[in-house]
Amino acid sequence: MCSISFIYLISISLSCFLLSLYFLLNNMIYFIEWEVVSLNSSSIIMTFLFDWMSLLFMSFVLMIASLVIFYSKEYMSNDNNINRFIMLVLMFVLSMMLLIISPNLISILLGWDGLGLVSYCLVIYFQNIKSYNAGMLTA
Repeated sequence: MCSISFIYLISISLSCFLLSLYFLLNNMIYFIEWEVVSLNSSSIIMTFLFDWMSLLFMSFVLMIASLVIFYSKEYMSNDNNINRFIMLVLMFVLSMMLLIISPNLISILLGWDGLGLVSYCLVIYFQNIKSYNAGMLTA
């Protein structure tokens, strides 16, 4: 799972970088609205903003996450729960992506809360007393 995640993230990082250059040269911005729930006359809409700066930030985040996964493959080779760690890193990246491409305060707070929760889970990953104490400092 480590190798697949590394290759996947590094390729998406490169494509986001190239796409950010394309957006910068052509002065493009994509604003995407997604209607999550529609009930009677109320609706919940998620909006995403893709411009050259958000794509560039996403490429950097994906590059760093791919290198973390690449390093953890060797460093944590004897760990039985490496797949859980990789999933936590991927959830961290997903929360960071939501934080980067969100143009409104509610979705920014969702991304920020996701980062906080996943950070806590990553800090207490080894499940010993020192990591629990560090997790309390994180909380």
